[in-house]
Amino acid sequence: MQALRKLKEGKGNLAIEEVPIPEIKPHEVLMKVWAAGVCGSDLLIEDDKHFYKAPVTLAHEFSGVAYKVGKDVKNIKEGDHIVGDIETETGWLGVTRDGAYAPYMSMPESVCYKVPKDLNLDYAAITEPVVAIIHIMQERTGVKAGDFVVIVGPGPMGLIGVQFAKIRGASEVALIGLKKDKKRLEVGKKLGADYILYSDEHPEKTVMKLTDGKGADYVLECSGAKVGGNIVGVQHAIDCARRAYEGPGGRGVISFISLWGEEITLKLDEVSLGQLDIHGCWSWNGSETWIRAVDLITRNVFNFDPMITNRYELSEWKKAFQMLREGRDIKALIYPNGRITQDEFDKNHMN
Repeated sequence: MQALRKLKEGKGNLAIEEVPIPEIKPHEVLMKVWAAGVCGSDLLIEDDKHFYKAPVTLAHEFSGVAYKVGKDVKNIKEGDHIVGDIETETGWLGVTRDGAYAPYMSMPESVCYKVPKDLNLDYAAITEPVVAIIHIMQERTGVKAGDFVVIVGPGPMGLIGVQFAKIRGASEVALIGLKKDKKRLEVGKKLGADYILYSDEHPEKTVMKLTDGKGADYVLECSGAKVGGNIVGVQHAIDCARRAYEGPGGRGVISFISLWGEEITLKLDEVSLGQLDIHGCWSWNGSETWIRAVDLITRNVFNFDPMITNRYELSEWKKAFQMLREGRDIKALIYPNGRITQDEFDKNHMN
């Protein structure tokens, strides 16, 4: 089969390569891939700014069908629609262990989660970002009912974050982006953002006006945005957060999920003076978080349609990566088994 792989260390070094279909171990599942999401961390791996272990097939956001199961697999049957946790005992799928930019991928049963047969597998392929948002905004930190929330960055994580903030009971949500992000910000408005703010128009001043000078109770920074050589998203997060100059502090909560791949310069006085709580967020709480994510997606809590802006064949990966770099796609999906309907995929999954 053909797979998109990081062939060796260094910038670039991505290519489609012929590799064998994986041989599964007794406790593993061989998944036939329906779709794999294009993620910013895939671009960072291409740029050599994210950890990985080469050679490796990329893609860690995915959905598919159980094509074959090992003899010790108990809860997954051939033909089940599945998604999967990327963190396995032998490496991270699509990062240090072969991932989903290939027609077939192997993974332990312990990281497989069934989804209903009538669920759109495009939506299922976005489970991993939803898992990350649940971990950030509910498990590591928590948006509370009535909170004024600021989301910095209108990418997939930010747009899912807007929706999840409202699910958690946020009173109002402000979404910050760049002028070039106008279309993404319009999608954010459609998905529930109450205010659209631009990075170069002092969004922190607007947030302070909207909150009677208090600032945002909760800020999620998921942009990694660079303007004129400066990383601006993190500074926006600090400047928009609610200060507590007296008392126990911790009234303004900031969560970081962005990766920058380089040193950044910040003004941090308000972190100390305003007693801000800053949380780094990565990974999740294992099966607990994945079960929650599958449940929410199955109940159609999220609106993914405005976010999925393009669909590509595996051979079009360069275009898919470039469209994401230029901000012209929000969430794009790559189909390693070709562009067919889900009905055709289900009928042919054993072929």
